[in-house]
Amino acid sequence: MRIFTITLLVSSLLVGCQQSPRKQYYLLNATDNTNQTAAITRTIGLGPIEVADYLQHLQLVVNRDANSLQLTENAYWGEPLEKGITRVLAINLMNHQANRSIETFPWRSDTTPALSLRLTVHDLQLINNEAVINASWKLINNQTKSVLSQQHFVRKKSSGKSATQIATAYSELLAELATEMDKALVSNN
Repeated sequence: MRIFTITLLVSSLLVGCQQSPRKQYYLLNATDNTNQTAAITRTIGLGPIEVADYLQHLQLVVNRDANSLQLTENAYWGEPLEKGITRVLAINLMNHQANRSIETFPWRSDTTPALSLRLTVHDLQLINNEAVINASWKLINNQTKSVLSQQHFVRKKSSGKSATQIATAYSELLAELATEMDKALVSNN
């Protein structure tokens, strides 16, 4: 009888595991590179990048309405969102200027870049089929510890409700953010 009970329990667990839907993983993507090649003449620092606490989940977070959030079922980020944002912004910024290198925070004290970009993502959400980013960033002169430029960046992009559509819309918003950051870098060059 005991062997029968154990066999039944193990069989039930195996059947339950087989019915679990597979996890799907999503990435933020950078814009396409225009195949530019140039010698690196400028290094820019990127970071620290802060992301609102409610976004720090491996699952995608969406809004059910204005004041409630929902973790998506079986839709996961392929990397922590903060790292994905850092990676995508770095690539997008290098794509704007082929001779630019990006050093991500933390950097060594003996290799501190002359300029760095700091970012705080206050909101990254889906509201009424629109992806919304609300962020603030600063361009810092690390030698003088002064703020050269700062901006509050709010944009919306039409999006569907699927995780693929959300990740695509967020990626497009990050491309727009990188364009604004690039303008500040060019004017402070």
